[in-house]
Amino acid sequence: MAERKSAGTDELDDDTVAGFLVDEPDFFSRRPEVLAKLKVPHGSGASVSLIEKQVEVLRGQNRSLERKLVDLIEVARANDAAIERIHQLALNLMESADLSELLTNLQDVLRSRFMADEVAIVLFSSTKKGDGAALASPARHVERDAPPLEHFANFIKANKPHCGRLRPPQLEFLFGDKAGAIGSCALIPLGPRAELGLLAIGARSEDQFAPTLGTVYLTHIGELVATALAPRLK
Repeated sequence: MAERKSAGTDELDDDTVAGFLVDEPDFFSRRPEVLAKLKVPHGSGASVSLIEKQVEVLRGQNRSLERKLVDLIEVARANDAAIERIHQLALNLMESADLSELLTNLQDVLRSRFMADEVAIVLFSSTKKGDGAALASPARHVERDAPPLEHFANFIKANKPHCGRLRPPQLEFLFGDKAGAIGSCALIPLGPRAELGLLAIGARSEDQFAPTLGTVYLTHIGELVATALAPRLK
């Protein structure tokens, strides 16, 4: 039981009264006349009984719990939708017959399922110039030490997806003359330290890939794409 001051020695303070009521939950059962006399100020300015105040507090708590439950349901639905999209992406990658089809399927799924307005695939590979199928694919094949890639040095070193607004040189390298329309972007390394390349998903909306967006699913996408690409880039 909480320590309480002796009557007649000191004035009772809020903590003492609160401690007494917590320690003696049956107090109002023993002294119902006290409960009947208690009045609690209401937001409207009027006074209400303690029981009415308790009902009001409980209603407020229920509304708070309902809001939290709705939020949890919305998060669960969003997670289910993300898992379904990644599953569809994996199926499309596995069904691809060659590198060109794989990259085309990747681009199509990102546009149709992940609401991408623009997609940029940059591969660091030794693809021969005579490989017409690869060169005709949606990807850009560049040397890993190409000067424009200096703008991505910190991203490659960080070795994790990045969401938000990219710098103008980065946007221009990835999206060319469409760079000005990109409001936000998800940039994903393909392989450890982006050993295979970069995948950029661009959106016109600044909020679609906001910096606060979680990157767990983007990491999964990068791993799926890198696993599918690796045997085709040897």
